Amino acid sequence: ITYFVEGALEGDFAIVGENGQKPQLHYADPTPVTEALKKIAGFIKESDEIIEDLPWFMSAINGRLLYNLGLFEENQLLAGSGVGANLAGILNRSGIQTEAAADAGDNADALFRAITKTALNSGLDADGIVINPTDYQALRLSKDANGQYFGGGFFAGQYGNGGIQEQPPLWGLRTVVTPAIAAGTALVGAFAQAGSVIRKGGVRVESTNSDEGDVTSDRVTIRAGERLALAVRRPSGFVKVTLL
Repeated sequence: ITYFVEGALEGDFAIVGENGQKPQLHYADPTPVTEALKKIAGFIKESDEIIEDLPWFMSAINGRLLYNLGLFEENQLLAGSGVGANLAGILNRSGIQTEAAADAGDNADALFRAITKTALNSGLDADGIVINPTDYQALRLSKDANGQYFGGGFFAGQYGNGGIQEQPPLWGLRTVVTPAIAAGTALVGAFAQAGSVIRKGGVRVESTNSDEGDVTSDRVTIRAGERLALAVRRPSGFVKVTLL
């Protein structure tokens, strides 16, 4: 897959009169990048009686196999090393911005500064935050001088107003809490516009009872896999934030 890493936008739309010349929009210094599609795959084995129970069969696929495939994909898209068969994750891409908290009390402010950096330096609006459960917990349990939780207590919202949210977002942006990103690091970005995941053929799920000794052991092998690449067209649309 070949795509272009884009520089700053030059030119803009304009009001054009009848028969008037339209202005050109141009991304400065577009750099062609070629990414090899990577295959993520794995399999599980089950008793072949599972085939006679369709809901059980589906739960084995969706609740175990595809769930773990999604977790592995998430790790690769965020922090893949790019070495060998690994994807180069967003955190390991050249050109992404950085922001750092001065101390633990500055963590929330550092996230907001990253939101501002995204808009100022990429021209895109941040639409999401990825954060480790440990760091999210520290923010979620932080309190003011009166002992009130900033994000609302365990029975109600701030100072008893409103209901409690299961996982309140940070600064109003969609917040993904996942161990796929290391503690002490958060990622703020314009995920919908700065990058895209390119899949070929979608996720394939296949099963057989002919693998190794399956047919004589009453087993069935279920495998799942997908081919994908990560295109980061505007690296400056992402900010790696170091939290303390």
